[in-house]
Amino acid sequence: MITVREQAYTVWRLAVPYFRSVEKSIVHLGPFGTYRVKEGWIGCGLVLAVICAQCGQICLTVYFNQWNAVFFNALQNKDLPTFWRQLLVFSVIAAAFMVIAVYQLYLSQWLQIRWRRWMTHCYLDHWLDDGLHYRMRLSGDATDNPDQRIADDIAQFVDQTLTLGIGLLSAIGTLASFCVVLWGISNEVPLSIAGYDLAVPGHLVWIAGAFAVVATVGSHLIGRRLIGLNFNQQRLGADFRFGLARVRMHSEQVALMRGERVERGLLTDHFVSIVANWHAIMGRQKILTFFTTGYNQIAVILPYIILAGPFFGGRIQLGTLMQTVGAFGQVQSSFSYFVNVYPSLATWKAVVDRLVGFESQIMLARDQASRRGIKVGHALSEVALSVADVHVETPDGIQLLSGTNFVVEAGKALLLKGPSGCGKTTLFRTISGFWPHSQGVVALAPNARVLVVPQKPYLPLGSLRTAVAYPATAFDVPDERISDALSKVSLGYLLESLDRVEQWSDVLSLGEQQRLAFARALLTRPDVLLLDEATSALDELSEAALFRRLRAELPEAAIVSIGHRASLSTLHHHSINLVSPLAMAQTA
Repeated sequence: MITVREQAYTVWRLAVPYFRSVEKSIVHLGPFGTYRVKEGWIGCGLVLAVICAQCGQICLTVYFNQWNAVFFNALQNKDLPTFWRQLLVFSVIAAAFMVIAVYQLYLSQWLQIRWRRWMTHCYLDHWLDDGLHYRMRLSGDATDNPDQRIADDIAQFVDQTLTLGIGLLSAIGTLASFCVVLWGISNEVPLSIAGYDLAVPGHLVWIAGAFAVVATVGSHLIGRRLIGLNFNQQRLGADFRFGLARVRMHSEQVALMRGERVERGLLTDHFVSIVANWHAIMGRQKILTFFTTGYNQIAVILPYIILAGPFFGGRIQLGTLMQTVGAFGQVQSSFSYFVNVYPSLATWKAVVDRLVGFESQIMLARDQASRRGIKVGHALSEVALSVADVHVETPDGIQLLSGTNFVVEAGKALLLKGPSGCGKTTLFRTISGFWPHSQGVVALAPNARVLVVPQKPYLPLGSLRTAVAYPATAFDVPDERISDALSKVSLGYLLESLDRVEQWSDVLSLGEQQRLAFARALLTRPDVLLLDEATSALDELSEAALFRRLRAELPEAAIVSIGHRASLSTLHHHSINLVSPLAMAQTA
């Protein structure tokens, strides 16, 4: 019961925020006009409409059960006028049921897409807030495939929560309605055992309930392992898709190195795990299906066995028998709700656990960001960047840099040198405020804008205009500025392709991508520019030309570069050799 309460609270915590949302959305009501309504109110209204539709279906089902008694009595009594009249009544019931079912599905799907849209936007906002997606990786993110959590798990959570919730509501409503019907019939039809009649109030209700309780307990004992198996199946499937996506993203490197055999082996290993876990699911579901199918088959014949004596003894008519069988089936089915949906419940719980895990990792990354060891302050006048007594460690606690100090004035350029692995890139992460395993003081000029240019620039999906303007949107940067920036970094031949949509990371060479990153710097005009081997794919003449262009266009910017070329020293005012205890130990 404690586990059930915890799970109910978890689902409540995931679901309720949407229905409390105060964000306003536009609703079109055809001839009645357009209105801005709180999204939470829209969600509550749709839920209420779906519940009303479900209640309508239950009422029609009860009425249909009563119709059974009249119709089959007419057949037994060969009452032709009543027969035709009841067929007309059936047509009305069927038409009403059809209309309610159609609109219930329509409203449920409308609620589903609105709820999913709201949750997706909410999770994207949290994940992309203040670089949390990156912090989660740097802090040893235990959340696998966050893209799947947002793209697939939210959709499954909304769909299955609605499906299971409406199903549970239907089961409760049907149980309450038909228990009354079945209780009344039980008082008219005594319980007959071995020829003896026993006066047990509501005996048909008690039999249906006891039968369902036994089946529910059995289903749980058999099927509870499906929860963990379904969780693993989703994780393994996401890992396999991620592996396929990586091969597609790095297809050039794989092809040039003839790495297809290795990639196939790695992907096959992932798929073998999927197959093995699927076989485990198959075995468990086979046993569960045997149990539930046998239970459902027994449930069909059980009311006939119970009522055989009174019917053949002439104490009840065919209509009463059929009404009782229908009511017993409805009560038994309602009692057996968890038996019939147990596989779906297992999948749903796995989805809930994945979303909760994702939220927990976001909260952990946010907490680590608030407790970071680096202190951020304001630099003195004319100082753009100051690094004082900064210590940097790996996540395992191994020291990379110790007591690092330097000052960069506005308009000056500093080159950081050192052996590979000494922590130069990690120092940039620390300055940017993303590396949690660091201590010290980083001071920036007031309102200083910092831009980091990595060795391999990121090019978003979309047009070339979008790639050049990034991290601003293409609409925020005038065409003249984009054209001017591309021309100044010797990419003027791309101006005709600004609106072409391509995988630009595959179309452009690494050297062209690095030139494009410098064009971004010209557009962004940062106060502090951090270049992490940003010209490694360019020749020395092109490298010198780009640095001269930066100095001419951004005369007040402070530049800090990481590089290994000797030619870079002449392009900077100062240089520092970083020495890492870890790198020294590895060299020794």
